[in-house]
Amino acid sequence: MQLELNLATQPFGRRRLFWVTAGAAAIMLLGIAAELVTVYVQSREPAPRFVREEAALRSQLRVLQAEEADLKRKFTEPVNEEVLERSLFLNELLYRKGISWTRTFSDLELVFPPRVRVEQIRPQVTPDNDVLLEMTVGAETRPDFIDLLKVLEESEIFGTPNVRASSPPTEQDPVFKYSLLVRYEQQL
Repeated sequence: MQLELNLATQPFGRRRLFWVTAGAAAIMLLGIAAELVTVYVQSREPAPRFVREEAALRSQLRVLQAEEADLKRKFTEPVNEEVLERSLFLNELLYRKGISWTRTFSDLELVFPPRVRVEQIRPQVTPDNDVLLEMTVGAETRPDFIDLLKVLEESEIFGTPNVRASSPPTEQDPVFKYSLLVRYEQQL
């Protein structure tokens, strides 16, 4: 048996498989395009949750701006203006000297005995750019304060303390108060 096949007039091919594959690919592409259009349309409108969060943040911002304006107004009152000017002056001096308040208190924490606390501290910059700390400290007992003096004298960071004044405990404040001046060399 002989089969005659003329490819010139009737080419052999798998047309049905091509059209089925092409149709499936076209349907998938249309589905993906529809999904992309849906996502795009939904993303153009902000989600209600984000709108609520934005409104809450804007209201917080308005409250904070009102508080800031109130604080600025208080700082510019004549009563507070002198303190602000002194504070700015001291901060400028400390900035010029490169002193870190965090480092200062960290250094003080290392030398202070447990039952002695800083009540007040005022830095002073001398004309030679040395830093002096004028401090008022409170101690529960006199030996505690003496321990502080010993530690300050032995410290490499602090100089020999100069005790300027002292006051005994009172009924309102049951600690010994001492005013002292000490040279401070911050290790940067």
